[in-house]
Amino acid sequence: MKKTVVVLMVTLLSFLVTGCGIKEKIEQKAAEKIAETIVEQALSDGNTKVDIDGDTFTVKGEDGASFTLGGTQWPDIDYLPEFKKGQIISASNDGEGNVMIIVEDVDQQDYNDYLEKIKNEFTEETNEMQVEEYLLYEGKNAAGELVAVQYFKEDNSLTIIGNRDSE
Repeated sequence: MKKTVVVLMVTLLSFLVTGCGIKEKIEQKAAEKIAETIVEQALSDGNTKVDIDGDTFTVKGEDGASFTLGGTQWPDIDYLPEFKKGQIISASNDGEGNVMIIVEDVDQQDYNDYLEKIKNEFTEETNEMQVEEYLLYEGKNAAGELVAVQYFKEDNSLTIIGNRDSE
């Protein structure tokens, strides 16, 4: 009788798992866990933790430092104004104020509007370049933080790179 109940429960659970998309989620989480373990072992210090969550890859050291690659959310950074247009396809953050954000589907006017904000805050050691297919602005603010804003006309993409000097 117990064997019959166990077989029925296993059968029922397998139908539930395969029937509502849970199987794919379980497979994805299992693959993420395996990849995390492989990377942690490759780093071979035993203190580094790796977290893979969908498209986001985070490495955290024993000292609390972390590095995140991927993701589609604006990073937690206080010295850059948030760009709220387009679609973030990748946001990297090293946890020390250095970031790179790649945004698609950006109209040139939205870039120009954002550039005005950047120019008002990053007024030192500026460099601006405009060529047919590419626009670039680089600058430094009074706190010594750097920014490079690059707009690619052909594919309407924007890259924002921020650098905080960690003296």
